Amino acid sequence: MENIIKRATIMADGSQITAADLGLDAAHAEPQPFNLRQARENAERLAVGRALAHSDGSIAQAAELLGITRPTLYDLMAKIGMK
Repeated sequence: MENIIKRATIMADGSQITAADLGLDAAHAEPQPFNLRQARENAERLAVGRALAHSDGSIAQAAELLGITRPTLYDLMAKIGMK
């Protein structure tokens, strides 16, 4: 993340860093759902994905990062369709 910000600072066209400078193209982003169940599922999917990526796929470490048990993480992954 720090490298992204440094690069954006150097490469920004103007005096402000934009979403595009950070690689966050808002024009192509999907609109957020109004349905609470869908919004919660999207947030869970994002959090689980980030935790697994940060822990190099370790279920035990990802569960610890998320503050849940391994069995709860397995249940959550099944619920949101992650393997």
